[in-house]
Amino acid sequence: MIEAQEFLPLGSVVSLEGNPKKMMVVGRALIVDGENGREYYDYGFCLYPEGMLGDAVIYSNHENIAEVHAKGFSNEDDMQAVSLINESLAGLDVPKADPQPISAW
Repeated sequence: MIEAQEFLPLGSVVSLEGNPKKMMVVGRALIVDGENGREYYDYGFCLYPEGMLGDAVIYSNHENIAEVHAKGFSNEDDMQAVSLINESLAGLDVPKADPQPISAW
């Protein structure tokens, strides 16, 4: 079970621990097939300002965010989406992934 949390809005720009490169939130509460089976990540990111390069997504978790540079747009729709995400996570039986630090580019 994944604990309820506040999610950054889509479009938020952050830096992850160990890497000064900026990333933009493009997905939240993602389950992916990893080396050890299905794993849960809080966020999917793309590079900022480059954007999506093909279908490459960088997966990481909230606790790996070193700095929030800008928050994306949030309104009642976004808050409702986060509420629905947290309801879904309450019954999730997938382990939370422990992403490896991303080396600087």
